[in-house]
Amino acid sequence: MNKRRFFHHWNQSSFIIKIILVCLTSFASRLFSQPLAEGHDKFLGNVIGSSIPANFNSYWNQVTPENSGKWGSVASTGQDASNWNWGDLDMAYNYALDNDFPFKHHTLVWGQQQPWWIQNLDSLEQAQKVEEWIQLVGERYPEMDFVDVVNEPLLFHNAQPSYKDALGGNGETGWDWVIWAFEKARQYFPDSTKLILNEYNILNSNYYTNQTIGIIDLLKERGLVDCIGIQGHHFELRTAQTSTINSNLDKLTATGLPIYISEFDIDAEDDDAQLQEYQRLFPVLWEHPGVKGITLWGYIQGKIWKTNAYLIRTDGSERPALEWLRGYLSGSDIKDLTGSIPRDYMFYQNYPNPFNPSTTIRYSLPKPSKVKVTIHNALGVKVRTLVDSYQNIGEHSIIWDAKDDHNNPVSSGIYFYSMTTDDVTMKNKMILIR
Repeated sequence: MNKRRFFHHWNQSSFIIKIILVCLTSFASRLFSQPLAEGHDKFLGNVIGSSIPANFNSYWNQVTPENSGKWGSVASTGQDASNWNWGDLDMAYNYALDNDFPFKHHTLVWGQQQPWWIQNLDSLEQAQKVEEWIQLVGERYPEMDFVDVVNEPLLFHNAQPSYKDALGGNGETGWDWVIWAFEKARQYFPDSTKLILNEYNILNSNYYTNQTIGIIDLLKERGLVDCIGIQGHHFELRTAQTSTINSNLDKLTATGLPIYISEFDIDAEDDDAQLQEYQRLFPVLWEHPGVKGITLWGYIQGKIWKTNAYLIRTDGSERPALEWLRGYLSGSDIKDLTGSIPRDYMFYQNYPNPFNPSTTIRYSLPKPSKVKVTIHNALGVKVRTLVDSYQNIGEHSIIWDAKDDHNNPVSSGIYFYSMTTDDVTMKNKMILIR
């Protein structure tokens, strides 16, 4: 082979190798950067604020505007809709469309973030302005997938709008104003947009779950609601037993409507505490057949509403909970991370600590064991036996409600909690603040 032909073949082969390497690199990059829930039949989304994080689509595959979709944000400039600020909302919506991610508008009617000027109008003007707002959103974002029509309607958190009476007030049904809002949304949004009633503090309470179902039934009778939105902030769920969460999800599923966990986060400064709560709560929500998607409420340190709920540090590194979440959703072997097969006895620090009115105590067993978990006061006097039974291998948790064995509340102070098995005795300290 002469020199010219040799170099021709060499250059040709080199070019082919380069193409193969580029393709492999591109494939590996896409594989690593694809959203965590890629390939699942439900989404794992997040919020977008005033800018789009460069790594958003490396983790999440659904978009909710954090604050830019609230009427109080859009209409902060005054009553004249021609001057309303749609910029950040447009950005989030267009990003969702460009990436083929489901988009949910949050929110149309919510008393906590309404325009400052609405209370200065009479009832007729208030109703007209609310209708105008709903109409403009429907016209501007015709390809949105979901919309939170009414957010947090229940009375217990004082989030009902000041203009409630202008929309019909309680009326004959007790929820005429909610029905009015859904009627307008059904009128101005296309059939492809699913209408959601969104509420919080539900999954930990049978009572509020039943109240929410009562509103859902009224809307269902009128063909006005398509989905149920249930928030999942840590302050709601940290004292909830997983059995209670499952039971209330079952009740909501029985309505026949899909459920979306709309605002999930774990606000914990300690990495291990956050990891443990993700391991305890996320699978319960994700694996329930009635839940069709979960939206986290932020993920970047310093750019999230709850200071310690972030999953990615300012230096770009991931907290253990995010590493676990990737492994969990990919189905990879994550036994060491999850502790599903513990290597040793572990007795974790309670959370929260200090606490009031209750706290969660977690422990791991490397083999089936006779377990006793007790609470003693600072003088060493036993005040409560929480566990005294034979338990299987794995992780366990128990909530102490700051009461003694006679169901009497105990006073503020330092308490010691201990776990005793046939092999070990382990002890930790906690503080109750009334």
